[in-house]
Amino acid sequence: MEQIYGRTKSILAKPTPFCAGCSHGLIVKSCAEVIDEMDIAGRISWGGSAGCTGFSSFITEFDSFNSPHGRSPTEATGLKRCNPHSVVVLYQGDGDAASIGLGDTLHAANRGEAFTVLCANNCIYGMTGGQASATTPVGAVTKTTLSGCEVPPIKLAEMIAMLERPAFVARCSVHTPAAVADFKRCFKKALDYQMKYNAYAYIEVLATCVTGSKVNPRKIREHIERNVIPVFPLGIFKDTYGD
Repeated sequence: MEQIYGRTKSILAKPTPFCAGCSHGLIVKSCAEVIDEMDIAGRISWGGSAGCTGFSSFITEFDSFNSPHGRSPTEATGLKRCNPHSVVVLYQGDGDAASIGLGDTLHAANRGEAFTVLCANNCIYGMTGGQASATTPVGAVTKTTLSGCEVPPIKLAEMIAMLERPAFVARCSVHTPAAVADFKRCFKKALDYQMKYNAYAYIEVLATCVTGSKVNPRKIREHIERNVIPVFPLGIFKDTYGD
C-alpha cells in the first residue's frame, strides 16, 4: 500500500511538551513541513525564547537557540550577521514579542534584519498562568483582568507593516485546514524572501492557549472566529516583492 502521509521528518519522535489542544504543536509542525519541502533543514537556525514557544526547540531537528524573555531578535541579529548563509527563524509568543520584547521586535524590524519572525498570538501570558498581555482584547477576562481587560491591544502586524524595511508582514491562523494551508504559503514566502533578498519578515499566527484561556479544544474554531479574528483580522499587510 502506498504511504501518502507520515511523520514530519524534522519533528522528533518524542512526546509533545504542549498541552492537549494547544496551537503551538500545529504551528511548529506546519513550519517543519514547509522547511522539509524546501529542503533547507540543514540551514535553519531556530530561535525560541522564554515561554511555551521555547519548548519548540526540544521537538525539532533544527539547530536552535533560546534567549531571555523578549531578546530573540537581538540574539538573531548577531547570529545572522556572523553566519549570513543560515536561515534564521524566531518563534515567539505575544508576551515575548509584543510585551517584554516590544523594543527588540520593532528595532530589528526597522533595521530590516534578515530573519523571519513568527509570533504565536494567543492573547495572554500562557506559561505563567493566563495573565493579560499586550494583545489581550478589550473585555477579555484573565487572571489579571477579572472584570475584563480595559486596555486596547497592540496590533503588532499593523505596526511593523508601517515600517520601511520589512519585506513581508502577515497575520494568519491555524484554526481550520484552509487557514493552515494559508499560513504555510506565507511562511514559505517569508523564507524565500530571506534567502533571495536578505529580507525581514513578520508573521503573526493567531493561536489558542486552551489552559490559560480555559477554552475547550473542541471549540477553538468558534473561539478564534468569534473572539479573536474580529480584533486581529487575517491578511497580508505588506508584500514588497510580490513574488
